[in-house]
Amino acid sequence: MLRTAAESRRPSHAYLLCGAQGLGKKTLARIFAQALLCGGGPKPCGRCGACVKFLKNVHPDFSVVKKPGDKTAILVEQIRAMREDVFIRPNESDWRVVLIEDADDMNLAAANALLKVLEEPPPYAVFLLTAKSRRALPETIASRCVTLELFGVSAEEAAGWLRERFPGLEGKELWRAVRYGGGNLGKSLAFLEQDSVRRGYEQALALAKALTARREFDVLEALAPFDGDREGLRRLLSDFDGLLGRIAAAPFAPGDPDAEELSRRIQPVRAAALHDVVGEVREALQYNANCPLTAALLGARLKTVMEARAL
Repeated sequence: MLRTAAESRRPSHAYLLCGAQGLGKKTLARIFAQALLCGGGPKPCGRCGACVKFLKNVHPDFSVVKKPGDKTAILVEQIRAMREDVFIRPNESDWRVVLIEDADDMNLAAANALLKVLEEPPPYAVFLLTAKSRRALPETIASRCVTLELFGVSAEEAAGWLRERFPGLEGKELWRAVRYGGGNLGKSLAFLEQDSVRRGYEQALALAKALTARREFDVLEALAPFDGDREGLRRLLSDFDGLLGRIAAAPFAPGDPDAEELSRRIQPVRAAALHDVVGEVREALQYNANCPLTAALLGARLKTVMEARAL
């Protein structure tokens, strides 16, 4: 769809690329932006003057709006400044392309300011928004965009991509990264390149093993590092939830040693119940629940699920 829009020179005025972190939303948005501004072919050619400028981040008709490093949201002042710029006609291209990264990070005032220009955009403007999901944005904004959802690739495709990027990577390390990513290449890449990501996964694995051993002290020990670490607890919940999905699938899709071992004690229906607990705790953290109390509640709720005789 995006290739056709770029080649036909008839793009929509706004696109929303949504999906989990690591799926390549921002990469795809930039490739599409380059294709729209490209003066050669096939688009993006990578050789014309427009492409060279784009790849050097100096193309005058492309701009990016994203959350400042020291802020928790995209601010209304940023959207207002972008809105003023977008009504200046393009310098070199037929289009003025604006990429709004993580548009779900906009505060309400910024979202309302963006809505005004999406309702009546200049004819040469193309807005590209990225977000975790369509629901993460106000419907008034999402409804004015062509929504394209990104999904993960197959395990075989992920393994092939990782082999190309890491020559010589094979065996247990390769497939552990593939399974951790679950088709999300960004997650698999982070697993291989970032020690903190691998440590986080090991902590989620330790929590799952502590639950199967049904020793309360082990569960408390697994959660102890997150007593006052809200972001760390969020990452743990995300990794643990991903592991639960693999545990639930293990009886039907063999070949995942970590999940297979745990699935002997955590049947699919129990994994689903644990997933529900994780969802409730993640929601509580979103609304600024007390972190130490939330960690304690998580341990108690998970232990209750594991001790239930029937679910």
